[in-house]
Amino acid sequence: MHVVKSGRSKSGQTAQARPLSMTVVELDRVNRWNVYRRLQELTMVCECGCDRPLTVAITTPADALLVWSVVQAVTLPKPSLTDHLERCWQQRSLR
Repeated sequence: MHVVKSGRSKSGQTAQARPLSMTVVELDRVNRWNVYRRLQELTMVCECGCDRPLTVAITTPADALLVWSVVQAVTLPKPSLTDHLERCWQQRSLR
């Protein structure tokens, strides 16, 4: 994931009527749409158009972590994700 820039959205407003900070996430075309769909399922505020970058409203650290997690799940090779999950399980069982 490569974050290109952050800025205020001119049109986006939250329930508290404050402008959203929109972050541009640079991904290849296929991954961009997969990440966009998943973020929408998770009710994240995001925009993506044909030949336009994915922009995501990141207003909390939890939002940033969620975007990072979705991007990792979509872009990393499956064996890498499996290895990470197995390490997490092993650490958890040691407690």
